[in-house]
Amino acid sequence: MRKTKILITSIALSAMMSTVALAGEWKQDANGWWYQNDDGSYSVNSWQDINGKQYYFNESGYILTNTSTPDGKQVGADGALVQAPLFDFDLDDCHVTYTKHELSTDYEGNPCVIVYYNFTNKSDKAQSAMASGAYIEAYQNGIECDRATISSADNNADINNHYKSIMPGITLNVAESFKISDTSAITLALSDLWNWGADKKTATAVLNLK
Repeated sequence: MRKTKILITSIALSAMMSTVALAGEWKQDANGWWYQNDDGSYSVNSWQDINGKQYYFNESGYILTNTSTPDGKQVGADGALVQAPLFDFDLDDCHVTYTKHELSTDYEGNPCVIVYYNFTNKSDKAQSAMASGAYIEAYQNGIECDRATISSADNNADINNHYKSIMPGITLNVAESFKISDTSAITLALSDLWNWGADKKTATAVLNLK
């Protein structure tokens, strides 16, 4: 019986050690970082999914960082794929690109969501994001959300930037806020406010608040 217990324990320890040995791991030398797979191999000239993130490895097996990959995608300082922005809306007079969103409260303490984006003035004169053609509406549970007013005590510069005029060619991070009733998803509807024709540009994006 004692020998049986020792044998079972030995098998269990061997299995645990094999699991550790088979786990892939990051390695680094003077040339950069690479990832050794559980079988000792490593990726070259290709993408690899590691713990839910995508990394591109060059011809020598090292990850690329802070650059564009051969297939035209962007990787950040950590080498992970930079995901496409939630919206990237281009009009004749401006260009708006999503940067982030956050939950907050308005001046009365009611819940709201603040949507941040880069606003680039493409017109030939000074204009603000508010006065541009890029118009954003928010919908929750199929119902349009009211605009929220953020307390001045919050000192949110990006909210204030929404009303500031900038010169042609300048990009400024701005923000808009919308009242919400719960934490279910928000659908943003973007459109060209000054175009009423058949070629009117529109786009939609979904914000997951949970």
